[in-house]
Amino acid sequence: MSSASAVSFEILILIASIIIILLALTAVLTIAQSVRCERHDKQNKKVRSSVQEALLERMEAANPDWEEWVEELTTSEQRVATELLEEYLQRIQGRDRAALQKLGCTLGIDEEAQHKLHNGNRFERFWALRWILRLDIDIKIEVLQNTSKDYPETRAAAARVLYEQEQPDAAQAGTELLLQGSEPLSVLGIDTLYQLNKLSPEPLITSAKGSYDNWTESRLIQVLQVIGEAGPSKPDATLGWIGFLFLSESPNVRAAAAQSLSGYGWHEDVRSAVDIEQIRADESPKVRRAVYRMLGTWDDKESTDRLISAIKTEASPRAAIDAIVALEGQVAQVPESDLSTASAAAEDWVLRSKYGNKEAAQ
Repeated sequence: MSSASAVSFEILILIASIIIILLALTAVLTIAQSVRCERHDKQNKKVRSSVQEALLERMEAANPDWEEWVEELTTSEQRVATELLEEYLQRIQGRDRAALQKLGCTLGIDEEAQHKLHNGNRFERFWALRWILRLDIDIKIEVLQNTSKDYPETRAAAARVLYEQEQPDAAQAGTELLLQGSEPLSVLGIDTLYQLNKLSPEPLITSAKGSYDNWTESRLIQVLQVIGEAGPSKPDATLGWIGFLFLSESPNVRAAAAQSLSGYGWHEDVRSAVDIEQIRADESPKVRRAVYRMLGTWDDKESTDRLISAIKTEASPRAAIDAIVALEGQVAQVPESDLSTASAAAEDWVLRSKYGNKEAAQ
């Protein structure tokens, strides 16, 4: 064996030895970490059980005396108490909730939330707003607006605080917060927007009218869906701008526009802005379906006449079903020979679904 080969062989042995040692060290460290985690979990469970038992006992007392209890807790026990408090406040109401909120203040969560709301980053501010809501901390609308306006998640959380605390002008201020920016709303944002406007959607309708041109399609559709689900607006609410959305290139927007106007057949602004004949003949079956459902809620002679015209020409089976359902019993006004093929099949399907067979319906 040459000297060069011998050197190469020794290097390979050295490398293999190093790899074996590293693997062994990794295995030892992994085992040690597992043991440490297991001990930590057992300790946490023990601490949690102890803190939970003491917390529940004090909740049943006439005077929980949280200050005395919190002073006796270690740092880890206070952390567990905070975790338990968060869990309980999500589902407990009434007197017990008020007692738990006092515990939160005793733990200093209220002061920490106020500090993070003014000085924290976006995640700390979101954390702060969640605790402001849970502890029902009194906070001015102007403070919420100024500290939460920079990020969509904090805007949604701040609007939720306004809604839950039933603050004056909550609907207007919360809606304006939520509709800042142009991107789609989160699940929390959509639900809060609905809750703020479900009884009287004027704040949403007014804000949307001045902003919708700057929104993404997804945001616009979300807002239209909320308008459609919310309670009816006042007669003087400006809804004509929704009529222009039927000129959108997107069938999703046109369909959402129809959905938003369900139940608004009585509204003069809507009737003057919407060309029923034009939209009921939309090229998209999805849009026609939404329009048929909308006309069914309008429930007047013109809407009925348009629906009757539609079932004579409708080629989409699913759209035909929506038109038949919207007409309800008035389909009988149309001779079966005048129905389109899709509408005749749709009528048969609807009657069978409702009565079991067509003969029973007649």
